[in-house]
Amino acid sequence: MTSPAPHPVPGAWPPLHRAASTLLVGILLALASVIGSASPASAHATLLFTSPAADATVADSPASLVLVFDQPVGLGGSAVRLKPTAELGTPALSRGERTLTVPVRSRLAEGVHSVEWQVTARDGDIMTGSYRFAVGPRTVALGSGQSTAAKDATPTTALRWLLFTALALMLGERAAGRLAARVPDAPARRPRPWMLPAALTGCVAALTLAALQVGDGSLASLLDTRPGVLSVVEVTAFALAGVAVLVRRRTWALVPLVAVLIAEALRAHPQAEQAVAGPVLTFVHLMAAALWAGTLVQVLRTMAAWRGERSAARVLLLAYARLAAWLFAAVIATGLIAALLLVPLDDLATTTYGQVLLAKTALVLIVAALALAARRRLRRPEGVPQRPAHAETGVLAVVLALSATLTVLAVPVDADRPLPFAPPADGPTVPVGTRAGEIGISARASTGQLVVDLATPRTGDSTRQTYELTATLADPRGTTRALKLRGCGTGCFYAPVSWRDGTSRLTLTASAGQWQGGRAGLTVTWPPRPDAGLLREAVAAMKATPRFTLHELVTSNTNRDLGNQKELPLTGADFLASEPYGSGTASVTTRLPDEAGRRRLALAYPAEHTQLELTLDDHGRILHETIAAPYHLVTRTFVYPEPDEETSHDH
Repeated sequence: MTSPAPHPVPGAWPPLHRAASTLLVGILLALASVIGSASPASAHATLLFTSPAADATVADSPASLVLVFDQPVGLGGSAVRLKPTAELGTPALSRGERTLTVPVRSRLAEGVHSVEWQVTARDGDIMTGSYRFAVGPRTVALGSGQSTAAKDATPTTALRWLLFTALALMLGERAAGRLAARVPDAPARRPRPWMLPAALTGCVAALTLAALQVGDGSLASLLDTRPGVLSVVEVTAFALAGVAVLVRRRTWALVPLVAVLIAEALRAHPQAEQAVAGPVLTFVHLMAAALWAGTLVQVLRTMAAWRGERSAARVLLLAYARLAAWLFAAVIATGLIAALLLVPLDDLATTTYGQVLLAKTALVLIVAALALAARRRLRRPEGVPQRPAHAETGVLAVVLALSATLTVLAVPVDADRPLPFAPPADGPTVPVGTRAGEIGISARASTGQLVVDLATPRTGDSTRQTYELTATLADPRGTTRALKLRGCGTGCFYAPVSWRDGTSRLTLTASAGQWQGGRAGLTVTWPPRPDAGLLREAVAAMKATPRFTLHELVTSNTNRDLGNQKELPLTGADFLASEPYGSGTASVTTRLPDEAGRRRLALAYPAEHTQLELTLDDHGRILHETIAAPYHLVTRTFVYPEPDEETSHDH
């Protein structure tokens, strides 16, 4: 016999006003933070840079195609395709699996070439994109840019929605069953179990997602990658949960479902930001959201089975009210932290990811409002608010759909976020170097970019040294602007620059902790003029020089002086034996504009962050040399004997 009045069991459910108050606090928290319901989005890979650069024109056929991503990626069956078709070598990953290099074995004809690429992101989704570049002596206006998108986005979204729904229904059925068992004088009737169909649905969804990940590869490749292993874990977990239900061990089914939650947490975007806190954040967020939605569905099904038992139904809904309040708070809190980690506020309204996130946020607030309305109706003596609760369920289903949609959308890329390393140079470079106090400055200008490396004297762990740099650029037209620098590693800074033909002047201000820094100036003459022949001419001329006097200044701190002068009598052969370019080659060789009728040459050794500038006389011999190395600046002047002195010396 049903009790005449509803009453919560002491210690099991709080009074109604407490549940409503808790929900109200959660709603206010959500309103205070618009981004409070960020979902656990998949860790997509975004293409940052290419060489040749997207929409650029290169004079000669490139030796390789280089693609740089913002995070490690995996290779599928066909990583890169080139149109018109050309012979490509085997793709290779480097630099922490962030850089994809594909050798170009055949010479590309003049004209426009399209690159289509495909890689595997951390979450196992296949990322695809394309860009174009041109080969030839004349610049071609392309303007299409490079693109990055998830392959099979629509089926992936639907499958992830099924996976999340199956997870929610299974968790919710066990939670609702526990709540119903604690209702005093509860009817024995229960709704038909959904755990087995839900387990089968989750298994099929996870298996199909794994098949999409394989793409044009083999099933064995699943176990070769971290995302593949996680996909296998999810398929196995749902299968084991289904087996546990078949053998009537429904509680045991929760153990493999925890494995599904862990797998989703290990491949989500927050994991890319925080290796430990990110997965924990996603785990709590997804578990709370699944319990919230799934428990509500099963509570409503139980209430339908208890039709006519209004008192028991009200007590069950009150029990759910307390659970939902805590789950709502967990979803809001973890969503807020995840959103702050992933989405800049400026990108909320201007990017697809941000707009979908805002839509989901609005729906979560609607769900909270419906929940509050349902709980208020519970205050009435005979009120069992099924209509608002049914509406709440429908909106939660849409929220899960939006969560699935977010998993196939890339998180907005922060343009100021440091890069793991410098982007590849696109075509010939102009190397320049100098020193600001005790800080060595090594810079290289290439198409569309400037990369500056700073170095201090070696003491302890150099990776812990912090650097700061500001830069202004005065172009050949006299326009001056501050460059927007972006970190690219310890002491490395990158800035996008559209170089104008002529000589541009850079003003750099560098600092590095306790080391003395300061201001330094550099000049960049564009476009680059590779001239390996002039270096060979200079080396040949120096080899033929029987003797000369070298005047040298060496300093490690330009704030003090250029160093004490040394005079060294040398032969050309002895001098070249100690020089990096003594063999007649250098990593980078660029012709600089003549100065006072003298030819000039810039050399660079990027691996050593060393730049040299040579000034030659009419015979090809070196008159002046400046060496900018990480730990010192060397200034040299070469004095050669007059022809009559040299003749008399020979006799």
